[in-house]
Amino acid sequence: MPKIYAAKFADGTHWLGNNWPDCEALVSGQTGVKYKSFATMDDAEAWISGKKQKLKGLYVYVDGSFMPHSEYAGWSWVAVEDGVEIAKDFGTTPKPAFSRNIDGELYAAWKAMEFLAKKKRKGTICHDYEGIACWATGQWKANSTVSQIYVNRIADIKIWAKFKKVTGHSNDEWNDKADKLAKEALTGT
Repeated sequence: MPKIYAAKFADGTHWLGNNWPDCEALVSGQTGVKYKSFATMDDAEAWISGKKQKLKGLYVYVDGSFMPHSEYAGWSWVAVEDGVEIAKDFGTTPKPAFSRNIDGELYAAWKAMEFLAKKKRKGTICHDYEGIACWATGQWKANSTVSQIYVNRIADIKIWAKFKKVTGHSNDEWNDKADKLAKEALTGT
């Protein structure tokens, strides 16, 4: 899926486009310019305007975490309906992590899909790790142990989920909350 690029210039003007070389040419050497890529035009326009987009519908933000002091991964999900948090869960993987934080990312997505299936509600899984959607949709072949476990776990429940890639550590309120909870699962704070 092509990205949308946006730039805000110090003089108050802005630029939107779908071509990185064009964006790079405009921002290169400029002072006070901010630029970023987005998955959708709506997201880019919201960033340009400085307005937060109110989420409409059911979204479940997932994240995973890993710290060298633990052999387990942390995981979390936060369910948001029409911009309001309605549920959350977090913890550590029951078995040592094969692939560091990827274990936590995939465990969180599985638990989020379980939540949707139990509620019999379709929702959008918002993730910052691409493998969540790519293995679920078959775009990537599940070769590793952790990806095979994930694909098997979600086989019957993935019908409840659509997937949306979000940018990690980008001041997205709900993604940041999921990130924080996954870390807290490991640190206990």
